[in-house]
Amino acid sequence: MTTEQQIANLQASVDRLTNAVTSLCQHQGTRLSKQQLADRLKVHRNTLNNMLDRDRRMPRPGSDGKFLLADVIAWEAYGRQQ
Repeated sequence: MTTEQQIANLQASVDRLTNAVTSLCQHQGTRLSKQQLADRLKVHRNTLNNMLDRDRRMPRPGSDGKFLLADVIAWEAYGRQQ
């Protein structure tokens, strides 16, 4: 097996695991407060507000003011702007 094939296999495994965790979180409905999300991203809450203003792909809080963990994981895996 070539290095390229090994990398492709590893990426496919990571994608499957990410999808499984996302599905589990959607099923469980785990939600994060703004402070929990800031802690997860290792930023201050004010920085999180700035990130929300800049990154339109970033998950938005629900009517309860909390973020769906499944959306956060998907954004971290596929859509987060650096």
